[in-house]
Amino acid sequence: MLISASSPFGLARAFVFRRYLTLRPEVAHPAATSGADAALRARKLRKKRAKQERLRNFFGWCAGCEAYGSIF
Repeated sequence: MLISASSPFGLARAFVFRRYLTLRPEVAHPAATSGADAALRARKLRKKRAKQERLRNFFGWCAGCEAYGSIF
C-alpha cells in the first residue's frame, strides 16, 4: 500500500529529517573530535620540530657537515 504525502514537501522533510538523525552525533559534538585531532597534530608538529632541531645540532658541529644541517 502506497502512502501519499499530505503536502508536496512531506517527502523532502522526511528525507532531511532522516539525514539529520544520521548526522546528529557529528552536529551535537563537533568540538570533541576536532579538539582531539588538533591535539594530535600539535603533538606531531612538536615532535617533528624537536627532531629537526636535533638533526640541525648534530650536523652543525663540523664545517664539512654544515651543509646537511642547513637543510633542516
